[in-house]
Amino acid sequence: MNTFYPVEDIRLDNTAMTGEIIKLFHKLGQIRMKYGYEQWRKLDVPLAQLKSLFLIHMRGSVNVRTLAAEMGVTPSNVTGIVDRLVAQGLVKRSEGLDDRRIVLLEVTDKGRETITEIHETGNSYLKGVLERMDSEDIAALVKGMSTFITAIELDQQEKIVKM
Repeated sequence: MNTFYPVEDIRLDNTAMTGEIIKLFHKLGQIRMKYGYEQWRKLDVPLAQLKSLFLIHMRGSVNVRTLAAEMGVTPSNVTGIVDRLVAQGLVKRSEGLDDRRIVLLEVTDKGRETITEIHETGNSYLKGVLERMDSEDIAALVKGMSTFITAIELDQQEKIVKM
């Protein structure tokens, strides 16, 4: 298939290739955003609530102040969002173990099911796209993505060590 780079064009220098990779990631982001938006519209969960749901899920449990900080809003703004998530049965509140004044937020089973559904829909779409590619291109993609992920992980480890 080699849609973007015929074999003879792969001899670009690193700067040109880096620029092209950034353009491709931008294009991929646009495509995923468009597809993701279509899937999100089918859910009965507004975007701010969905963002909150994913952040709570990633943390395992989180208090309102931390969630607000991660979203870049005030705790009072998050309270309304959380109230709606609780009303929908996607998130539950519980008291902190050490301090009962702290309210912890956790994703419920229904919330996890919603997140799983979103992931499965995306995975199904990606699987369909990958089935259109030939095995040589898929192997190249696996190798390139694996190398890229390894580079990201090393970069993140180095940044943690420098802290």
